Amino acid sequence: MTTSPDFAEHRTDQTAWRTATLDNAETNGDGYDKLVDVTERITERRRQPPPSTPDGYLHELPAWILLDRLPTPVLATGLDGVLIYTNPAFATMLGYPGTTTLTGQPLPALLAGHSAIPPRDCVTALRAAGTVVIDWLHAEGFPVHTVVSDALLVRATDPILLISITDITEVMWTTPPEPR
Repeated sequence: MTTSPDFAEHRTDQTAWRTATLDNAETNGDGYDKLVDVTERITERRRQPPPSTPDGYLHELPAWILLDRLPTPVLATGLDGVLIYTNPAFATMLGYPGTTTLTGQPLPALLAGHSAIPPRDCVTALRAAGTVVIDWLHAEGFPVHTVVSDALLVRATDPILLISITDITEVMWTTPPEPR
């Protein structure tokens, strides 16, 4: 049996999507309901013909896969201040082996100098950060200096805060201070 190159590429994408979804899926204890749901979505997606245009491919690409593949650190937190998603670039920036160790963590545990601040206040601070330097705690205990983006989801009713993060630690060490 031969396989066309287009089919092989489409199949690889589906496998990556399934892995990312299963690794990051929340469970209700036994996890069975979520596994069945993921399997149904994979089966449903396989039944669809592959997109015929480049913009059609982008339209069909699940957001979760796209976020996981970005080289820029990205995180999503609920309005209660608990992390619900981090991409691999964020985990790497903070020295964690994978994203699952970060999911479910309260923001104050990861923000340097914010351990006594309520998680909801941390969400408010990140939403308003703009070009302010935000320090995160690396897994080894040192601060990672960053600048966060404006909220990527812009509606006031969005139930999560999704931001991208730029690590400026190296820039701060290599750039000489401006004369006063």
